[in-house]
Amino acid sequence: MYIIPEPLHPAIVHVPVALWVVGTLFVLLSLWRPWFYDRAALWVVTIGTIGGIISYQSGEAAVGTAIQIYGDSVGEFLGLHQQFALYSLITYIILNIGIAFNIIKDSTYIRWGLALLAVLGAVFVFLTGHYAGRMMYDGI
Repeated sequence: MYIIPEPLHPAIVHVPVALWVVGTLFVLLSLWRPWFYDRAALWVVTIGTIGGIISYQSGEAAVGTAIQIYGDSVGEFLGLHQQFALYSLITYIILNIGIAFNIIKDSTYIRWGLALLAVLGAVFVFLTGHYAGRMMYDGI
């Protein structure tokens, strides 16, 4: 029995998902209590984004294993899963930079834009997970 699972992707992908969802909640709460929640969102989204980069890279490495285990049916949803994973990652990288910028600038308008971007990122995360589920369990 190994301590590190193979493939690694399914084991680590849930860390950025959870942190990004909590980060989105913090960004939304920062509309009412900006001083605390801006900083909390920055920490959570930063750690989530680092995890997202690692998860994205591990996902690329897990494609062969997924096709080997689940067969060619994986290919139907794999492209959409990868596409929305990339959209999620890019959205949260931009959000991370925006939060850091707005802690310095402290603009209500930027904060509202970041809230919209965070919700969009959460939708992308949902779609990524949806297509992962379809990829793994659609044939069952």
